[in-house]
Amino acid sequence: MSHLHEDALAEYALLPDGPREDPKTAAHLAECAECTVRLNGIRAFLDALASPASWELAGVLDAGRGSEEDLFNFAAQAQQEYVDAAEALAPLLTSAVAFVRERVEQKPEYRTLGAVRVLAEAANAACEREPIHARNLADAAVVIADALSVGNYPLDSIRALRGLAWKERANALRYLAEYELALEALDHAGKEFAHFGSRTFESANLSYIRSVILTYTDRLGEATQQAALSAAIFTEYGDADRAMRARSVQAGVLYYRRDYRGAVAIFEELLAFAEGKGDRVETARQASNAGACWIELGEGGRAESLLNGARESYGALRMHTEVARADWNLGVAARVSGRIGESVNRLRAAKASCEQLGMADEAANASLDLIESLLLTAGEREIVSLCSEVMRYYRRAGKMHQALTAAAFLKEAATAGTIRTETVRHVRRFVEELDRRPELVFVPLIFVPPRE
Repeated sequence: MSHLHEDALAEYALLPDGPREDPKTAAHLAECAECTVRLNGIRAFLDALASPASWELAGVLDAGRGSEEDLFNFAAQAQQEYVDAAEALAPLLTSAVAFVRERVEQKPEYRTLGAVRVLAEAANAACEREPIHARNLADAAVVIADALSVGNYPLDSIRALRGLAWKERANALRYLAEYELALEALDHAGKEFAHFGSRTFESANLSYIRSVILTYTDRLGEATQQAALSAAIFTEYGDADRAMRARSVQAGVLYYRRDYRGAVAIFEELLAFAEGKGDRVETARQASNAGACWIELGEGGRAESLLNGARESYGALRMHTEVARADWNLGVAARVSGRIGESVNRLRAAKASCEQLGMADEAANASLDLIESLLLTAGEREIVSLCSEVMRYYRRAGKMHQALTAAAFLKEAATAGTIRTETVRHVRRFVEELDRRPELVFVPLIFVPPRE
């Protein structure tokens, strides 16, 4: 596929109603991700160049005598910097070791707006795959952005790129679970973006990232507020995809609070949105989320319908880890529906799949649910060994000492014959909460036998 020239993209970015005024370019952009990224970069600079005073500081416009052509020329120059930086940095962006050795933040040839954009975009792309590399990329972007001079660039452009660099540092730190440092980075980004208003597109991005971090750190009230704010602003901009992403955080918070009915309402809204887009992976994901809620609400049949559809999609897409998770949840749904024998068989198979795939957390959870189902049968002899396996899975998953304490308590209860479904659920909920609140200390649930 051929790509659009920079001039054509810049002209399209200046059109008040691009798709309607230039349908040919719009059609190309709908199919070409590379040109769309380049167009978004040009638009970001045009949005940043909002203050004539900042243009004059950089010498882009003569005081009071500038024109749209001057602005266009500067945007084209900035885009060329981006293209040049992308070419120069390309060999380093995919090699964490080579990037650290190069020390690009110390080299004057990389001290451009274009280099900051390239590094920030690379950090964003690397977050899930290589979060340490993403943090290093973002750190370099922060240093370079901070060194940019208003003698060379408009002040608003510098502020926009500094905000972008800090935002990507926050993103990387989020994936590294360094939550307090991530929140500090978001504060820095917010100070830079504040110059453009309180309900800008980037402020919505910051609120979304903040909502995720606050959820992880169990600050659920604040997380809900930030997710709602993010969804509202994205909706104002007509970005339904990002608005739905923020809605998913709201649903997750409701699930953590055990408001399963409120959570499932949002998950099914997200499911309908994904189905409307024809997004098979997202459809399966949201069906799984909704199914998990219906399990908690005691509606096994509704859960199974959703989970079977999700499992079928995951299987067709060869997403084996998600198939194993779906099998685990289907085992629980069978128990909720009263089919205990089927539940035991499904959970044994799901546990074996998780073990084979190296999914220690999920294997532990499947074992706990298998214990619950066995408590409803004559399978008590198997329960003690399963409790030992839960401890082994927790060690393999690197769980904290308190999780191992909880698993040890479970084994003691199984050995003593005092284990009950409430005991299993108490341990599971504690370990789930421990992931968000590492300061928690396990308190055993004491079983008091009924009077004869």
